[in-house]
Amino acid sequence: MARRSRAKGVGAVLGGAWGPGEGRRSALRPGLGCGEVSASPPGGPVTPEGWEQRYLDRNTPWDLGGPPPALVRLLGDDAVPQGARVLVPGAGYGHDAFAFARAGCRVVAVDLSLSACTALRAHAWRAGLRIDTLQADVLALPSTFDGTFDFVWEQTCLCALPPERRSDYVSVLRRVLKPGGRLLALLWNHGQPGGPPYDITPALARELFLGPLVELGLEPVPPAPVGRQNEFLLRLARA
Repeated sequence: MARRSRAKGVGAVLGGAWGPGEGRRSALRPGLGCGEVSASPPGGPVTPEGWEQRYLDRNTPWDLGGPPPALVRLLGDDAVPQGARVLVPGAGYGHDAFAFARAGCRVVAVDLSLSACTALRAHAWRAGLRIDTLQADVLALPSTFDGTFDFVWEQTCLCALPPERRSDYVSVLRRVLKPGGRLLALLWNHGQPGGPPYDITPALARELFLGPLVELGLEPVPPAPVGRQNEFLLRLARA
């Protein structure tokens, strides 16, 4: 898979910075606060219907309005080769998927919400990007995905899952990766109780991922302009 410089194209997706808790209008829909941490209220997004309702209500504070700076840096550094097949689980409105597609990757975006997938497809069509979009439960991906991805990008999906389903999610990610395929996980150690988003510490991440996958490195991430503190990037591979 060939490599080329892509920082300019990817950076164009990010747009301007905005402060924690501020509303921001993305290219897709009006946003709410982006840096906040709060447990979901009763009847919140703990079911497929709950997640869908959040998108219908445009109550999606996890949506950054663009790819996170950590992903922009990765793609600018050619950490993911052009032509790589990339899975983006929990893709939402698709900001991260668009960044990978603009970087020349073959992207599959998956989300549980029909509204999110519909918006993602429409925006990809308007932008002239090829992104295969699947409305599905990330814990039940089709067997046709097995061993077909060079990379998986994890960002805000793990922290949204019920804690008792985390090991199932890790098993699915291992299953869809090719031997030697890489998982890039941008995780948030926000230190608050409850969720989603649930707090993911480096120790917890290693407990979940090591065994099924092999660690390649863990590094802190500079604070994002939206106020997310204590994020870290965990790089793993399927042996």
